[in-house]
This record gives sequence, structure tokens and C-alpha cells, in this order.
Amino acid sequence: MKTCTKCSAEKPLDKFYKSKTGPQGRSSECKECTNKRMKENYCPKKALAKSLKSKYNISLEQYDDMLSAQDYCCAICGTDSPGRHGRFVVDHNHETEEVRGLLCWSCNVGIGHLKDSPKVLASALTYLTTRGNYEKES
Repeated sequence: MKTCTKCSAEKPLDKFYKSKTGPQGRSSECKECTNKRMKENYCPKKALAKSLKSKYNISLEQYDDMLSAQDYCCAICGTDSPGRHGRFVVDHNHETEEVRGLLCWSCNVGIGHLKDSPKVLASALTYLTTRGNYEKES
């Protein structure tokens, strides 16, 4: 048993998160108090800014500028609906880490499944146009 430093309740050890530096190898406040504190302090905008910086080395302002330059649409299909998670995905070259643009979730997954390869994409285009043109002109 351990006493939470926040709510002063005595609880079993499994009600405290593991901690290498904490007494008994557990944090000093219980999971319930930790979760409550984290929820109160969570700021989605700050979390997004931190994620963009760590993953792509761009600021939230740079993201917003890119989106504005793309007229708030996907750089591939032109939709204004980003799909999953409600924000456009940062597309980047996995070898050079260079940011290419912002895509809707579907286009990002699509080019990912095509291995980010212009050659595979060209082959897919040829396949679609030779096996039945879906964009027939009227």
C-alpha cells in the first residue's frame, strides 16, 4: 500500500504508475490524480506544435502557411476534407525527411501503399487508363 501525495488516499501499488526514481518504484501521486492533472493541463495546440517540430522540424505557423498556400485543400486531390483526425497530414520524403506538402488522409495512405514511388504511381496510372478509362470526356 502507498499514500498518494495529491489526494492523501492510501491505495495498492498497482494504482500508481511505475517510476524508476520514485519510492517503491512508483510515482508519488496515484494514477487517478496523475490522469486528472494531465487532462487539466493538456493543450491540443501545444501538443500539435510539439509533434510537428519533433517529427518534421516545422512550426505550427509553417504548417498553417503551407495549408494557406494550398488553399486549405489536399495537395493531390484538392479536397478540403482532411479525413481522419481532422487535420491534413504532413507528407514528407522518408529518405531526405524533406516536407513535400499537406495531404488528406486518403491520399497520404494511397501514396504510402504505392511505396512513395513515382514509378509505381505511373504504373498504376497506366493500369487504370488501359483497363478502362474512368475519366471519359463527355
